[in-house]
Amino acid sequence: MSVDEVFQEGNPVLHFQPAVDLATGRLLGFEALVRWEHPRRGLIAPDVLLPWAETSGYIVTLNSWILAEACTQAAAWPSAIQVAVNGATSQLRQHQMSAAAAEALQVSGLNPDRLTIEVTERTVADPSAADDLHALSRLGVHLAVDNVGTSWSTLGNLGRFAIETAKIDREFISALEPHEGMNRAITEAIIHVSHSLAISTVAEGIETAEQVVILRGFGADVGQGYFFARPLPSDQAYEMANSQPRMVFSLKDEVGEAPPSASHRRLTVVHGEADGELEIPRVHVL
Repeated sequence: MSVDEVFQEGNPVLHFQPAVDLATGRLLGFEALVRWEHPRRGLIAPDVLLPWAETSGYIVTLNSWILAEACTQAAAWPSAIQVAVNGATSQLRQHQMSAAAAEALQVSGLNPDRLTIEVTERTVADPSAADDLHALSRLGVHLAVDNVGTSWSTLGNLGRFAIETAKIDREFISALEPHEGMNRAITEAIIHVSHSLAISTVAEGIETAEQVVILRGFGADVGQGYFFARPLPSDQAYEMANSQPRMVFSLKDEVGEAPPSASHRRLTVVHGEADGELEIPRVHVL
C-alpha cells in the first residue's frame, strides 16, 4: 500500500508519555503523542503519519484535533496534572494555532495554565510564527521549545517570547554516560543557561539510571523516556493521572533487574497521610 492508501482507513489516536519530576519522582503531567490506528496494520508511528500530514495538507486539521482531544482528556485528570501538545510550524505560520487552542480550551473547560504548547527551534526563529506565539501567551498557555541543543541560536531566541521550558534533545541524553565528552558539556550548559533565564528544563529520551543520576547532578528539572514509561493509551494515562496519592516513579534501577519492558514497572506510590498535603514547587515543565 502507498502511504496515501494507508491513511484512507482508520483514525488518529493519542498516547500519553509521563513527565517526571527529577527531584522527587512525582508525576507532573503528560505529553500527548499522536498515532494512526489502522484497522489492519495497527498503530502507524508519527514518523510516517506527520510527514504525510504535512505533504497532504492535513497537518492543520490533525493538529487541531490533537489539541481538542488532549484538552478534553486532560480535563478529566486532577488539576495538578498538566498536558503538552506539539505545535505544527505551518499552523503557527497561518495564525491558526492560537485559535485552535482557544477553541479546545473553551470546549473542554481546561484551565489554560495546565496546557503547554511545544514548538521547534525553527518555529521560534521564524518571524511568520511570532504573532501566533504571542497570541498563545496571551491565552495563558505555556510555551516550550523542543529539541534544544541542535542549534545554538535557539538559546538566543528564548528571551524573545514567554518561553518557560527548554526540552533537551534526546541525542545528547543518549550519549551522556561516557564520563568525558561534548554531549555532557552541552547538556550541562543548556541547563545552566536555561536556569539563568528562569526557564525550566526537560530531558527527553532517558533510558538508564545513570542518565538520571547525571541529569540530577546537572540540576535538570524533569525527565521523560522509556526509563520511566513508554507512551500510554488514554485509559492507562487516565488511571495513572487519577491515582491517589500521586504516582511516584523510582529514580534508580532495582538491583539485579533488567531494564523495564512494561510501562508501569517503575511506578510506586508514596504512602502516608501527609503525602497529600506536601507542597511541591509549581514549575511548568512539559
